[in-house]
Amino acid sequence: MAVVVIVLPVFLVIALGAVLTRTRFLSPALLAELNRLTYFVGLPAYLFSSIAGATVGGGRAATVFGVMGGATLLALGVAYVVAKVRGVSPDSMGSFLHAAVRGNLAYVGLPVISLALAARGAGAHWPLAPLAMAPLTVVANALGVLLLLVGHGRPAPGALRTLGWQLATNPLLLSSLAGAAVAAAGFTLPAWLAQAIAVTGQMALPLALLCIGGALVTMPLRGKRTQALLASVLKVGVTPLLGWPLARWMGLSPEETLVALLFLATPTAAASYTLAGKLGGDEALAASSVVVSTALSIVSLSVVLALV
Repeated sequence: MAVVVIVLPVFLVIALGAVLTRTRFLSPALLAELNRLTYFVGLPAYLFSSIAGATVGGGRAATVFGVMGGATLLALGVAYVVAKVRGVSPDSMGSFLHAAVRGNLAYVGLPVISLALAARGAGAHWPLAPLAMAPLTVVANALGVLLLLVGHGRPAPGALRTLGWQLATNPLLLSSLAGAAVAAAGFTLPAWLAQAIAVTGQMALPLALLCIGGALVTMPLRGKRTQALLASVLKVGVTPLLGWPLARWMGLSPEETLVALLFLATPTAAASYTLAGKLGGDEALAASSVVVSTALSIVSLSVVLALV
């Protein structure tokens, strides 16, 4: 029942976003603006407020990131072997590998982790999530671009420079670093400012889930279902499975293990579809992987919650 209480609300809001978009209650233009508002305003305010107002050992967040980063790299190796065995074409290789390792950390991971820790009375561990997520966001962005460029063998002019700029201006990364700096310095924001940022951040998670639902019904699905299923199983099933022994080996507590494995069990990020379009990847495979993995993540997230 606890698993249902945590997972079901998240996917019901995603379903609501899909229904509102399908019935044209939310137009594609409005959905794009809401996504922009969430990414550049809501989530940064939420992350900054969460981190700045709490005290967490940075070393523990680094260890959680180490587990997630290690599992992601192991999953990348497994995905490459699977792609070779299954005969994934060179034009689809980058998109397949990207879909198999890049999770929807902010839009799906954060809401599930927030509810899970609250349900267990472990809210004090919450700042671990954004602190560990920030460097993984950097790794995921870099991996995504590199996999698509290497996979096609035709790097776009200035692509790496563009990647560097995107990382340097990533609002989720910058807000997490700013919150960590405030917390480390022991600085207390004026109550009126802290409250304003916290209230702004409260819109982030519901809007993020609505945007995910809207994205699922607007992505053009054009086949590649078998490859998409393989990439999805690798993402939501194999990746957290690889993270489990790493978490035990690195001595994570149950709460820290929960944070790491829930992040690893998230579905393929919708950004993988956007990036495939920008860098000449396999958009059909990327779109199908996002949809299939989102459906499968209901199971993967529930299993992690039940077992950890």
